[in-house]
Amino acid sequence: MQQAFIDHDAFQCGYCTPGQIMSAISCVKEGHADSPVAIQEFMSGNLCRCAAYPNIVAAIGQGRQTMGP
Repeated sequence: MQQAFIDHDAFQCGYCTPGQIMSAISCVKEGHADSPVAIQEFMSGNLCRCAAYPNIVAAIGQGRQTMGP
């Protein structure tokens, strides 16, 4: 997941990155990463002051593929 965040430039200032990555892993493990809309809904409680949300969603999509079941 960390590499996916790097690949998609899913963090800018880094302030929210630890919480975003932890929630992203939970999102995948709990089965909520089936679509961009599902990812957005699950991650809606994590705020990013740089508004990198599209990049975060893309990173979670990639991370889902690399994490496996």
